[in-house]
Amino acid sequence: MATDPEASEVVLCDTSFISRQEASLRHPERLAHWSRAVLERLDAAVLAISVFSLAEIRAGRIHAQWGQQRADAQEARLAAFLLVPLDENVLAEYSVLHAWALGGRARNHNDLWIAATAIARGIPLASCDQHFEEIARDHALHHIYLPATP
Repeated sequence: MATDPEASEVVLCDTSFISRQEASLRHPERLAHWSRAVLERLDAAVLAISVFSLAEIRAGRIHAQWGQQRADAQEARLAAFLLVPLDENVLAEYSVLHAWALGGRARNHNDLWIAATAIARGIPLASCDQHFEEIARDHALHHIYLPATP
């Protein structure tokens, strides 16, 4: 993974993408159906994570009652991501997305926060969740969709 955000594209990674990427450490074949061009793009990018994805990942780990060693190993992998904080720009984009969702488009609030983070920063969002495509159609979200299964 690249380390200089000024020299490389920054891509925000959704929880679903990070989870699949992590699972591929044990089962690389799970990503074999992803486009080589997209994988090369992601390999060259600075991978970022929102505070909402980080919270989802940690909550999942707590719920699954991981041991300390496994949790520490995951935290070490997560430390390689650029952490994108919450700020007024993200808040403004979230408000727009939340109002849009109130119009009959039920969405998980964390997914709205994650999409808002990508939109506010003007960076693409990599995820395995196709429902981000609807947000991308109606808002300034560039979604890199990586299907979970072939």
